[in-house]
Amino acid sequence: MHDESATILDALRDSEGRLAVVLERLHDLVLYETGGGREFISHNVVHLLGFSAEELTADRTVFPSLIHPDDAAAEQARVKRWHAQGSVGVLMSRFRVQRKDKEWIWVEDRMVRITPEKGRPFMSGVLMDVTQQRETEEQILASEERSKALLAALPDCIFLMDRQGTYLDYHAPPGARLAAPPEEFLGRQMGEVMRHTDAANHQRLIQRTLDERAMHIYEYEMGQSDDKRHYEVRMVPCGRDRVLSIVRDVSNRKRAEQAHRHSVERQRLMLNELDHRIRNNLAALISLIDLTAQDDGQSVSSFAETLRSRVAAMGAVHSLLSRVHWSPVRLSDLIRSTIPPDLTPRMMFGGTDLRVVARQAIPLAMVIQELVFNSIKYGALGSTQGQVSLLWQMREEDSLSGTVAVEMRWREQGGPPPAQPPRLGGGTSLLTGLVSSELNGRVDLSYPQPGADHVLTICLESV
Repeated sequence: MHDESATILDALRDSEGRLAVVLERLHDLVLYETGGGREFISHNVVHLLGFSAEELTADRTVFPSLIHPDDAAAEQARVKRWHAQGSVGVLMSRFRVQRKDKEWIWVEDRMVRITPEKGRPFMSGVLMDVTQQRETEEQILASEERSKALLAALPDCIFLMDRQGTYLDYHAPPGARLAAPPEEFLGRQMGEVMRHTDAANHQRLIQRTLDERAMHIYEYEMGQSDDKRHYEVRMVPCGRDRVLSIVRDVSNRKRAEQAHRHSVERQRLMLNELDHRIRNNLAALISLIDLTAQDDGQSVSSFAETLRSRVAAMGAVHSLLSRVHWSPVRLSDLIRSTIPPDLTPRMMFGGTDLRVVARQAIPLAMVIQELVFNSIKYGALGSTQGQVSLLWQMREEDSLSGTVAVEMRWREQGGPPPAQPPRLGGGTSLLTGLVSSELNGRVDLSYPQPGADHVLTICLESV
């Protein structure tokens, strides 16, 4: 019996020795017992906390004082609840403790209640340093939070697919226009869901992305012409046999690009039109100078005044057309722009509401201005009592294809009787030439005793 007890004691000493060696080498794991008259802590606690086992077992208040103030109350409450519930199972908790060198570390405490056959119950547990694990967990959590924030900020839809084009997972921002509800496309292949697109091309690009291990970008359209949407896809490998498809709605960009192309084309057309108008105006100005110079016997000042008034008429119409961005103008507005303001009370004009395109507006204005200029120089507008009427009406029987024929009648009264025969100079040539070449019409000039009475038949381009 004595030999058997000695053998058991030797085995126990060997076991305890091996355990002590193991614990000595495990710096981040400490065994302890407390309560029931037992106070024990393994000596390797000095590596964990910097305190010796003797310092911690001699005064049971030392270890609780090391717990971080923000964790101490919660830890005490947790232990209290565990005891109140009968101390069943393992009580596991994490909290911060301060080492002797003032460094804070995280520890995990796993404690159980031991009830021996003899003696009072006590607590046995393990303390482990989990600082590095905690930091890793916090880094992972922070990374997950950043990933969630990035996903929430992205305006894109993201789809995870396998090599066969099967939808495995997805992310969609609020308000995203999905081709189908998630329950209808998850687990199904792209060709079954994207029926109105080139699904075969999508599938080819999945294979290329996986085979080449490179990103591929392409675009596709969905919807009818009145609600067509444009999408850009960036497909990247994700693992060995999976791809991520990042899908962005680029409809606004496409519309902006189209609007830009239209704008560039409009600018090109406008520049061409401006170039054409400038050349025409310069040619018209040269013609004005030549025609004005044909009047014999005029002084330099008279020549300058005549030329100035004719150029001013061109400028007035330019201003009118500029205000309406060179779109067709009302005939009445065009006539009003050519009449000097002080003569307006002595002129009456009106007729059918017609519009004149920009190309014909300037020559027609020059015709009206020439009539006004001749009337000031020789007729009714040169007299304080003289009056002029300018009335017009449509003449459908004279209309050419794509034009509207208009008859305009210029009548003067109250001025000096016209000279017989009337003096016809460069102004008359300008008037008849413009009507014939630019307005596709004809002029009938007459000079009865009451005053000039002219009929102009012109063809205005249809608006």
